[in-house]
Amino acid sequence: MESSKQVVPQTRNVTAPYFANSGPVMHEVMMPVRWGDMDAFAHVNNTIYFRFMEQCRIEWFLKIGAHIEKSDVVPMLVGADCRFIRAIKHPATVRVTIAVGDVGPKVVQTFHEIWVEDTLCAVGDCKIVWMSQAANKAIALPEEIRARLMVR
Repeated sequence: MESSKQVVPQTRNVTAPYFANSGPVMHEVMMPVRWGDMDAFAHVNNTIYFRFMEQCRIEWFLKIGAHIEKSDVVPMLVGADCRFIRAIKHPATVRVTIAVGDVGPKVVQTFHEIWVEDTLCAVGDCKIVWMSQAANKAIALPEEIRARLMVR
């Protein structure tokens, strides 16, 4: 039986943000690909792409003043998706970016791009809520964070 899904190779060099509804890049980080990041097929394991996005996101949280330690109100990842475009192999250095999409009353959408040199290797879409740890529930996005996110 033939599959109805086709893999369409990316034939152009993407230099603008992959997601049309994202704002400008808010933060980027360069990270080396470690030998242990590879799987049995000699390319970076798919779970590592989520680690790349996590590291970029945590650094960005600190940059915008979203305290992740010793605070009742913290950002919490509630959804993450990754589209794998090109395999990454060791040795390499990845450049991971984060941009803000929709900002709602409680939910912030972010977009990630993972690059090796000039090649876009993966794109990610994440949803973040701010929550009160004491109440164990989502709260309205703090105004000081909202103001930092709206600077585009």
